[in-house]
Order: sequence, then structure tokens, then C-alpha cells
Amino acid sequence: MTERSQPIEAESILAGLRRWVEIETPTGDIENMARLLDVVAAEFEPLGASLERIPGRNGMGDHLLVRLPWGSGPGILSVCHLDTVCPPGSVDIRRDGDRFHGPGIADMKAGGYLTFKAAEHIAGLVHRPRMPLTILYTSDEEIGSPTSRGIIERLARESRYALIAEPARRDEVITFRKGRAKYRLDVEGREAHAGSAHANGRSAISEIARQITRLDQLTDYSTGTTINVGEVGGGTTPNVVAGRAFCTIDVRFSTPEAGRVVDEKVLSASPIGSDVTITASGEIEKPCLERTAGGLKLFGLAKSIALEQDIVLIETSSGGGSDGNFTSAVGIPTLDGLGAIGNEWHSPNEYVVVSALPRRAELLRRMVTDLGPWIESGSRPPGDLAGGR
Repeated sequence: MTERSQPIEAESILAGLRRWVEIETPTGDIENMARLLDVVAAEFEPLGASLERIPGRNGMGDHLLVRLPWGSGPGILSVCHLDTVCPPGSVDIRRDGDRFHGPGIADMKAGGYLTFKAAEHIAGLVHRPRMPLTILYTSDEEIGSPTSRGIIERLARESRYALIAEPARRDEVITFRKGRAKYRLDVEGREAHAGSAHANGRSAISEIARQITRLDQLTDYSTGTTINVGEVGGGTTPNVVAGRAFCTIDVRFSTPEAGRVVDEKVLSASPIGSDVTITASGEIEKPCLERTAGGLKLFGLAKSIALEQDIVLIETSSGGGSDGNFTSAVGIPTLDGLGAIGNEWHSPNEYVVVSALPRRAELLRRMVTDLGPWIESGSRPPGDLAGGR
């Protein structure tokens, strides 16, 4: 791709991406998710793709499974979520120079669209990749993938590699993500009049405060384990000893063992004060996307592809999770952060860098086309495998 063609290509990609972004799909908006999946399916139909609409459940939208008709055996899995965070109408779709803003445009509708563009390009090539490409478009990643996790893990077990097009902040890819767990502690004490019978009461709020102090001690920056109590509530009125209280907890961890340790300690929480009861609930929501030898090999391939465009691709990590955490935990090499370059996701200012769209689409395409021969030869072959259209 020449420098002259890149601005034209960037505007073309942006025009297609904008159609996806204009259909706002906050998690749980079943109707609009269905509308968007209709658009996505229509984009893939001319490519001869096999399409399967997986019905949503538990208040979530459908998922769309796309299988491209090339290659054989275990292949490449790409997982792209189409749900977004900001309330409908709260984000202005607008352009500011080389930045284009929109709801969920970077995280991760652009990644989903760039994955489609890569498939579209490959479908027009003379020689197809040697490994099949499976793409799963999901509707619930922003709340932890409760209805798509099982599908992702099943597809991962059938695949050889996973390429995840979550956004990047620069020319980079992600080889490691922390795991995440969510918990809630509920404390039941005993209500009493705060003036005339204070000694008869057992404050649930005081107990939840003691529990939070103990939880804070589990944070260990040296190992990457963090405990965050993000929500606290309880009691009724100032003149009543609180009979009930609760807190919600977000945990991030860098190794499976660290996750297991925290999980056990939180779920086995016991009272510190007297005559109170504690109920702990929650679980590890996402395992770690571990930095493995297989993932680093994928990074090596991506880096060599980027160098052909005179781009130095950077390896990075993230404290936030993605569906790549699930594919990695199943045991297949996973490379994440292959999506659009942008920033400020989950905010009204979320944006993608327009001029970077073509090179990120090219990186995705080349990863798909080059993986087969690269595996067989031990190194990426020179030149374009497909030899053009």
C-alpha cells in the first residue's frame, strides 16, 4: 500500500466503520444489537461466509459466528465484541482532524470492522490462507461475557491461535492482561436505638469497615495484585445502629495462583466483630492472559510484518481484561490489542486515529495470511503470500 493510497483507504474504512458506530449498542440493548448484527451479517454474505446467529439469553443480545471458507484443520479465532458502555445519545459522533469520535468506536467496533476488512481483502485474493478463520461477534463483553464465555472457550479449544482486535493507544499489541475477579460482601448485624440501646446493637457498617481494612492488606503492588472496594452501602437512619451493610470488590491479579489465593481469602471471609454474620459471593470473572512463549512468537510475526511498513511495533500489557483472557486460559497462543489506534474508551471523547486504520487492517490481514506458512517454515516468508488480487 503506497503512501498516496493510504488517505483514500482510510476514508473508505472510516465510512464503513461509521455505519456500525451509528447503531448504538450498549450492553443489553437487544433490539439495536440485532440491527447491527443484521448489518454485519450482510457485509460477510458476499464473501461466502458461513453465518450462525446464536440467540441471546439472560437479557443479552445475540452473538454472530462467522466462518470463512478457506483452509482446513484447527485455525485462527478472532473474538470481537460489539456492545458498548456509554448511554445512547451521550456521545456525539464527530470528527476532529485525524480523530473520529463515537460510542464504542475504538472499544471495539473498529477492531470488529477491521477484522471484517481483513477477511474481505483475503476473500479477493488468488491464494487463500492455509488455516481457516473463525470470527465471533459478541454482545456482552463489557459486563464480563457472561453469555458468550462458554462459546468463546469452545471455539478456542477447536482453534490453534487467537487474534483479538481490542484497541491500542499507539503502534503496539498486547501480550499480557491481568485477570479480574468481582465479589460482594454482605454483613448482617443487629439494629438498635442509637441513643437508648446502643450497646444492644451490632453495627453492620462498623463490621464492613473492618472487613475493608483487612481486604486492603491483600493489595500487593510488587506482584500486581490490587483490591479495590468500589461501592459501600448500608444502614437506615443516623439514629439506628446499622443492621445491614455491603461492599463490592474488584480484584486484579497477574498470575493464576495469585487469583486463586485472593479468591479463597475473599470467599472465606469471617466476622471480625461479635454477633455479626458475613456472606461472601462472587468469582474470578476473567483469568489472566498470560505472557507465554506462543504469544511472544505471534508478537514476533506481527513485529516483522509491521517493519515492512517501517513501523516499530511495541509489546505492551494491560490491567484490563478482554475475551483474549478466555482464549489464553484455554491454552492457545493469543495476541491482543490488534485493533484500531485510539484512546479515551468508555468516555464521551472515545476516538480512533483515522490515518492509522489502513495499517492496522493490513496488520490483521497479514497475520491471517502469513500464520500458516510461518508455522511450517519456522519464520515468516518474504513478500505477500497471496501475490495480490
